[in-house]
Amino acid sequence: MNHDSLKIEKGSVVCGEADLRGDVTIGGNAIIHPKVRILAYGGPIVIGEGCLIEEQTVIINRGDLSDEDLAKFLKETENRPPQSRGGRNAPLRSLQVQSNFVCGKLEGETMRIGDYNVFEVGCHIESLSIGNNNLFESKCKVGNRVTVANGCVVSVYCVLEQEDSLTNRMIVYGPGNQRRQQQDKPMPQTQQLEFLTKVLPNFHNLKKSNVSPSPEPKK
Repeated sequence: MNHDSLKIEKGSVVCGEADLRGDVTIGGNAIIHPKVRILAYGGPIVIGEGCLIEEQTVIINRGDLSDEDLAKFLKETENRPPQSRGGRNAPLRSLQVQSNFVCGKLEGETMRIGDYNVFEVGCHIESLSIGNNNLFESKCKVGNRVTVANGCVVSVYCVLEQEDSLTNRMIVYGPGNQRRQQQDKPMPQTQQLEFLTKVLPNFHNLKKSNVSPSPEPKK
């Protein structure tokens, strides 16, 4: 079975400069900017429909990597070009990492990211469970012991690393990670997605879609 499987549903715009490694699935109508890094080290990563992932965002299924080994892994993948000869992703297992790094482990837990989530510039995401319509603002960090429900906002520079669960429509903000619950359900970034779908192909090479959207179940 292929440990370096990239599946992109039709309608998505995935810039060729994005670094996607391991077993990664991108849902339909998603936007993946250049310099994004999606690294399925500890298990598969499944990203839902209509997600917007901006430059320098890191989404990683870290599995059982220690903080020290995670830092080494991120440094090495950053220094390795995202594409090998022929335009394919450089496979995780080919990286010259330490022998205890078994990259792209298919038996690991799957990271699941729902629909219409927005990841702004430079955020770092390790959470294995993210619902729908969430906003992760620039430079925030969400660790692998955090679960995120629906309609949440993690504000600029907020860091969540301890075990935690964000309930629906929770806003985390400020230097002390203060919290409040918003009343209104966030709206999907439909207009921005439509605009970027038209503009990005004019300036970037794209990774080709290779999966048709799953048919909707009959009612």
